[in-house]
Order: sequence, then C-alpha cells, then structure tokens
Amino acid sequence: MSSPLQKALVFKFLSRTLAYPNQAFIPTLVEVSDEIETGKEERQALIRAFELEETEPLQAEYTRLFINGYPHTACPPYESIYLEKRMHGDAAVAVSAAYAEWEMTVEPGLIDHLSTELEFLAFLASAESLDKAVSKDAQKASERFIRQHLCRWVPQFIDDLKEGAKLEAYRKLGELMESVLGEYCEKG
Repeated sequence: MSSPLQKALVFKFLSRTLAYPNQAFIPTLVEVSDEIETGKEERQALIRAFELEETEPLQAEYTRLFINGYPHTACPPYESIYLEKRMHGDAAVAVSAAYAEWEMTVEPGLIDHLSTELEFLAFLASAESLDKAVSKDAQKASERFIRQHLCRWVPQFIDDLKEGAKLEAYRKLGELMESVLGEYCEKG
C-alpha cells in the first residue's frame, strides 16, 4: 500500500464488506472503493458480485455465514469465538484494552468483531499520517495489534468464509481478504 491514508481506506473498505447487506451496503462499498488508488479490479469484481445478487438471498447468506447458520454458523466474525469458543472472552478484553490506549470505545457486543478490528486498524493507519511521535506510536500499535489479534484468527476465518460461502460474492470476499490481510500475517 502506498501511504498510510491509502492503507486506512483499504482497512475501512474491508470493514464495510462485513456490514449487513441493506440498501446502503453497495453505495458505501463503491464510495470507499473509489478513494483507493490500487487494487481496483479486485474490489470492483467483489462489488459486481454483490450487485448481481438479490437483496433477500444476500441477507440470508450473511445471516447464515455470520450470525446463526444451521446446524452451525460457518464463520462468526468474532475473535473470542475463534480463539476461545465463546463470546466476550479474554480476547475481547485484550482488544478493548488496545482500543482504550487510543481512547476509543466500542459498543460492547462488537468489541472483537472483525469489522471493528479493521476499523481500529484504519484509525491507526490514519494516525500514521500525523506528526512523527504519533505516527511512530500508531505504526507500532498497528503492528502489535495485527500480530497479537488479527493474525491469530483471521486466516482461519477467511478459510471458513471461502469454504462456507454458497454465494459467489462472499467467496470473492474471502479471496480479497486473503489477498490483502494475508500479507500482514505472512510478515508476522
């Protein structure tokens, strides 16, 4: 990624892909994607795949994959569930502490949701563009957060998403996440 602000936009885009697919879903993805300078083809292919689906099946797939699939939820996007097999576990406490270091508060039920973790990384990437002291602290915090949180569970989440998705749009989302986030975890 070329600059901290571009990196922030990529994290923001990925965060938005995990939103419930309502009327604002596609326009929001397009708006954020248009601001990112690189990787447009992958993002546009993903957006096109979402656009090809009717809203109701897309919402049903979202629910099945991330909220309450039967007989099990394919890939609940929570760090605590992946690491501890429960909601609001020690991982959520640790993530909350990382947010608190930057004076951020998050709705309790979403603390260790992947979307929230990606928003936090977008915030840190934006902070990397500020003065040198803040920039260095933000970069270190980002690297630590990725190593201590994201890379411990997101690779398995991505595998589960790619394997569990029945709609092409969510399979493509898994591929895009693997392409973007995979490089961070390989560095680890």
